[in-house]
Amino acid sequence: MIGRVVGMTLQRGLEVETTLDPERQPFLHDHQIDGIPVLPGVMGVEGFGELAALLAPGYYLAAVEAIEFLTPFKFYHSQPRTLRLCAQIREEGGELVVDCSLSGERALAGQAPQLTTHFTARVRLARTPPSLAPATRPEPHGAWVPADDIYRVYFHGPAYRVLERASNGTGTGTGTVGVLPAQLPLDHEPADAPLLLSPRLIELCFQTAGLREMRATGHMGLPQHVDHLQAGGELRRAVGRLSAVVVDGPGGAFDAQVVDEAGNAYVRLSGYRTAPLPDALDPKLLSRLAG
Repeated sequence: MIGRVVGMTLQRGLEVETTLDPERQPFLHDHQIDGIPVLPGVMGVEGFGELAALLAPGYYLAAVEAIEFLTPFKFYHSQPRTLRLCAQIREEGGELVVDCSLSGERALAGQAPQLTTHFTARVRLARTPPSLAPATRPEPHGAWVPADDIYRVYFHGPAYRVLERASNGTGTGTGTVGVLPAQLPLDHEPADAPLLLSPRLIELCFQTAGLREMRATGHMGLPQHVDHLQAGGELRRAVGRLSAVVVDGPGGAFDAQVVDEAGNAYVRLSGYRTAPLPDALDPKLLSRLAG
């Protein structure tokens, strides 16, 4: 997500510009809404993590907080588009805090170019790597909903079909469980470029939470806000399959974690909220999600 450094100013901090091409990047080609490639929110968060790491070599990503998905970043006519990442760094309580934003400029006919801020977040950096406490992996509740039914409703292509199946439980004490496929196709180019925050595991949380929300409300929502996100642990050491477990949080939000079969946690997020889409889901499609 890091292209070229274009400046460092007091007002905007470190500025980086990155040009992305939907024809080259699977995370764009396989993430289209109404035929328009849209930058996945999780890749925006990944960009914030990479930018913070660029500012403070030797520090670890402790958490990403106050994530706001303000407006979608679209690639009109499937053409390449340049995004701008900005970061300002400060010290707080023995940690470094990086305030980040992702924006884009678009020129409309007969108008001056418009600069829009699409995502913002706050990245915390620490001297030691994050440690996620072991988690209890609950038993699935209800019948499994297969991927074929899930992706009749979701718009995602192969690289972002991160649910193999889900057990769509409801109720305060019952979690919705979404299982990650054993193998997924390539999601970014170049393939050997490391990703710091396991964005598809965060996406697994989002999509699993979406199933829970759709069953409860009959509406689909797009990511809008996350209070707190941690990602850590070496995925190569995962025991068995990885699953997201989503439960209801306070005030209509969701809390989620990704765990392996031994209860090791790899992602934890809290306070996930969506912006509901106005149209209700087709009852026939909704019934397929009622596992």
